[in-house]
Amino acid sequence: MGTIFIPKPDLMKRFYSLSLFIFLICLWGTSLEAQAIKSPTAAEIYRDAEAALLEGKAEQALKLFERSLKAQPGLSAARRGMGACYGLLRDYPRAIEQYEAVLESDSLFSRTLYYQLGEAHYKAGHHKKALEYFQRFKQLQEIKADTFSMNTERELKEEQRYLEKLQSNMRACEVTLDSIKFINITKVANMGGAVNSKDDDYFPFVTNDQEHLFYTRKAGKGTEDLFESRLEQGKWSKGSPVKSINTDKDEGMCTLVRDGRRIYFTACGREQGMGICDIWEALVSSEGEIGEATPLSGYANSGRWESQASISCDGSTLFFASEREGGLGKSDLYYSKRQADGSWSMPVNLGPRINTDDYEEAPFITNDGRTLYFSSYGHPGMGDQDIFMSWLDDNGEWSIPINLGPPVNTAFRELGLYLSADGATGYFASERPDGFGNLDIYTFQLDEQLYSEPTTFVEGLVVDSALDMTVAATVQFPDRPAITTGPDGRFFLCIPAGESLDISVDKKYFHPYHNVFLIPEWDNKQFYTIEILLKSVFEFPEPQADRTRDSTSVIPGRKKTLKEYHHTVLFGFDKATMDLDEMERLDKFLKPFKEKNIQMLEITGYADDIGTDIYNMLLSEERAKQVALVVTENGFGIDKIALDYKGEILNDKPKEENRKVELKVIAVE
Repeated sequence: MGTIFIPKPDLMKRFYSLSLFIFLICLWGTSLEAQAIKSPTAAEIYRDAEAALLEGKAEQALKLFERSLKAQPGLSAARRGMGACYGLLRDYPRAIEQYEAVLESDSLFSRTLYYQLGEAHYKAGHHKKALEYFQRFKQLQEIKADTFSMNTERELKEEQRYLEKLQSNMRACEVTLDSIKFINITKVANMGGAVNSKDDDYFPFVTNDQEHLFYTRKAGKGTEDLFESRLEQGKWSKGSPVKSINTDKDEGMCTLVRDGRRIYFTACGREQGMGICDIWEALVSSEGEIGEATPLSGYANSGRWESQASISCDGSTLFFASEREGGLGKSDLYYSKRQADGSWSMPVNLGPRINTDDYEEAPFITNDGRTLYFSSYGHPGMGDQDIFMSWLDDNGEWSIPINLGPPVNTAFRELGLYLSADGATGYFASERPDGFGNLDIYTFQLDEQLYSEPTTFVEGLVVDSALDMTVAATVQFPDRPAITTGPDGRFFLCIPAGESLDISVDKKYFHPYHNVFLIPEWDNKQFYTIEILLKSVFEFPEPQADRTRDSTSVIPGRKKTLKEYHHTVLFGFDKATMDLDEMERLDKFLKPFKEKNIQMLEITGYADDIGTDIYNMLLSEERAKQVALVVTENGFGIDKIALDYKGEILNDKPKEENRKVELKVIAVE
């Protein structure tokens, strides 16, 4: 199954529905004799209508049923046939009109017609009315079958199939009626022709600033590709393929960690993959450039189908759909934890409250990690695949899923709900008939966050306060795992709004740091930024131009001069620690100065030109501080040390000669 999402089990359902209607039409045709048709013309037209319906020509069949009814106005079977045609054409109000007309003329015409009326009302959004007809159908089971005009063996056999589905459909009505009471969604809107097309458009994802939309498009029977659109002057631009990800295979369903630095997406049929479709990841630069993608390491992917990843706010937990062995249904939802080495743990099935024996897919986890949205065919729905929600309780158990209800869910297919960073805007795909194609992307607004506690996206920066440069450090918290930053000093957290954030940093060459930040509620279109300002243990005096201008200048009032002494400490590739030989050479160089009047020790670090500018700058800093530490251990006061670092050196010398720290001692002699 080389596809990003479940390959249209709804088509199978439609085929089943069509087969069912055709079966009923044939069944009704066998009962025409019982209605004593007087006009041969009406009977002939009726049989032509049956033939058209058998060929799947609902519109043609509808016209023929209308003609047969005109020829014989009392022909209830023709009205029932018209209702079947309207149902196949998704015109449920007219289907209801025809079905009800049959029962008005003969309430005992068919017991199964009460069930069919319930389904038609449900798909039309009349949930209370649907429940009434389902309940009536159930009550009528107490009456003998031969009481009804349609009591053939085939009708009774079909009735048993209805009875098997009755309880779940009644439950669906009750769930929908309950959901209407507390879901504060009033209307949905199609995102328009720039985003949507005549093809399937689905699985929306919107960046934190709500100005960049990613989504999946499947062109007819072709491949699935990842598309993007940008909000420009209040309007979405025409969708275009994401060239850095798409290939001639299937790709789609992307999600980014809320910090914007890592993307996950589904790729099918690639050589490095394990199964039909796998989940891949790639780093994203601060400029938005997507780097080289690789399949997830660890156990998240298998030899089967995996797709539709949703990543938790902090990037630690991945939710996804899978058809791996050991599941509860055709497709189940799982989660996997990111390990210290970046690989993913063995996935855990979300269990029987979430997963059924049918298809569950398209998970979305909220910022607080406690509400899960997903799409399902197995839970009580409104006629096709619906979107559901479930809450994580204090015991770590997921609640029984609740149907999101109208206007998000309809009698048609809905999947792939996504909430914006501020939790106020929802996006999802629907196959409702007023769109531009089959599946279209829709949006809705919320007055308040939908069953998710407000969460603030916090970006922290660890900064050397004296040099106003970021530094790598390990940031510690009393109630959450420590974070080791990269050379850019950056870390990211998802913090419940209104809580305090207790931070400590204990870094070599710096004084210990501790502070408590109060985190406000934030719209998350931009990060709430905090700076961790570290104070160096070394002094950084202002440059004094005349102090070392002349190494032989006379100190006023004395008959002594300033003299300079130089020493170079070499380092290994990508190292900031000294070898034993270099340590001994430095100690030997410093020993004579312990008895002299030292004015200044200038320490300057360097790096070769391998690596990024910022990395080389930080490496040269670490090297300079390593030498400064040895200098202080030799008894020289911090107030005498001037520390500097220059990063990489561009020259013709061998690279190993540029991996160094230069030490200049200025002494009075």
